[in-house]
Amino acid sequence: MAQGGKLSSEGLLILTSLADAPKHGYAIQLDIASMSGRRLGPGSLYGAIARLERAKYIEALKADGPRR
Repeated sequence: MAQGGKLSSEGLLILTSLADAPKHGYAIQLDIASMSGRRLGPGSLYGAIARLERAKYIEALKADGPRR
């Protein structure tokens, strides 16, 4: 997210991906590539997700089973 509460292009793409259903990071990455032709690396993706969480745009859901 950019300063002043404005969404970055990455943030907007992530929110668009999550609009239809909760997803894990890899599914978000595939959606973004399909929607925009843009590949977000893991650092950019998970950094943007963390910023969206801190800004309360999204929240993590508890997953069943152990983390992988």
